[in-house]
Amino acid sequence: MSRLLALAVLAAAAPPFAECLPAQAIPERPEELRFAPSTFEPPPVDGLRFELRNGLPVYVVPDRSLPLMDVVVALPVGDRNEGPGEDGLASMTAAMARRGGAGDLGPEQLDDEIDALGARIQASSSWGRTVLALDSGSEPLDRGLELLAAILFEPRFDEERLEQAKENLRVSLLAEADDPRAVLDREWLRLVHGPDSKRSRRLTEASVAAFDPGVLVRFHRRHWRPEGAVIAVSGDVDADELVARLDELFGGWKASERQATGGGALPAVAAATPGWRAIDRAGPQAAIAIGHRGAVFESWDDPGRWALMLLTEILDGPGAVSRLRSRLQLEEGLTYRVLTWFDLDVVPAASVSAGSQGGGEFRVFLETAPESAATAAAAVLEELRRLRQEDVPGTEIATARQSLLARLPLLFDRAETVAGRYAEDELLGRPHEYWAVYRERLLAVTAADILRAAQRFIDPEGVAVVVVGDTASR
Repeated sequence: MSRLLALAVLAAAAPPFAECLPAQAIPERPEELRFAPSTFEPPPVDGLRFELRNGLPVYVVPDRSLPLMDVVVALPVGDRNEGPGEDGLASMTAAMARRGGAGDLGPEQLDDEIDALGARIQASSSWGRTVLALDSGSEPLDRGLELLAAILFEPRFDEERLEQAKENLRVSLLAEADDPRAVLDREWLRLVHGPDSKRSRRLTEASVAAFDPGVLVRFHRRHWRPEGAVIAVSGDVDADELVARLDELFGGWKASERQATGGGALPAVAAATPGWRAIDRAGPQAAIAIGHRGAVFESWDDPGRWALMLLTEILDGPGAVSRLRSRLQLEEGLTYRVLTWFDLDVVPAASVSAGSQGGGEFRVFLETAPESAATAAAAVLEELRRLRQEDVPGTEIATARQSLLARLPLLFDRAETVAGRYAEDELLGRPHEYWAVYRERLLAVTAADILRAAQRFIDPEGVAVVVVGDTASR
């Protein structure tokens, strides 16, 4: 799935070692590291964006180094578009569009054609997007594009292949009951978002049984539309020639008429059902989730959003500074693993409707010995309260800021990530100028801004805490 990284949520990676001080000057603690100033400028978007005759945007970044091509079609469709009783339908529609044959080709014929080209076509769906990706040599690209278009427009949803997929899902559902991580995730989402939220819905035997070719066809016709879609292309290609060919294949894709959905208030950050929940599962480890609903912004340039980016890095970033990792792992040895994420969604208020959009999530995930679960969870809550009560020291802010800036070049390090990043801008409604002001906005964040962000977006008294482990050990 590495070819889909260009259209994924911003991925974090460790900062280059070259940015750090020489080895002899490395301090004892990671938060004392200093970084060289970042001078990276994102590549210009001018000349990369094209439009097909139906207005569909296409981003093309040529790269002649190898005779390879990457083509990604992204649609703003996913779990959030599922109606009552349609749990898992977006992902199943995407999977079966690729596996169930397309156009005049049955499933085996489609597989054979793609294999004969030495190509790969994948389809997947998540909360807010569906992605079809073609990896191909430049020579067989034309036929690969034809097959990609057939999958997008004319999936056959073969019944036999669908039954095989449903049986695999049933086996997976049985295994989930014994998987502590799956149990933790299901219960935590229910407590944080509420039992009726789309984010807390889970695949069940009943929803799997409801999948049939007709259901998939209707979901495809209703939601796989060009509105909001975007295409990203990179590789060994002439941009003008490629766009002309894409126009032949995708330019006739017609938009549908849809009624606007009603808006609603942006959700509060507290969990729908705050409090502690313990689930007994025998085993040598306990899994813990702590958090609440995520922040939601109406603008990519909201000052609170930039402050929250730094706050998240300070709390538990993948770079040189992480309060949770330093305390829970290095100092007190309480946890095997700490993972933290904070959704930074930008959602116009007019598009928020009950149960469809809304906050993402703020979650701290821990793995620890069962007897250490309560102590580890209490330490996390203590660190959250400290962020709301004390200014972060300037040296810690500087380290976190430079760690973020050191990772910025990795978001544009290859032709496919450049095309994907700018295409993702279009998909999300994020202005390209966001990257031009990235450094300036981070440099402008102060300790007072971070304190305000912590008080606005972190609610230690409104968290849901779920512990899955051996309760007899606590």
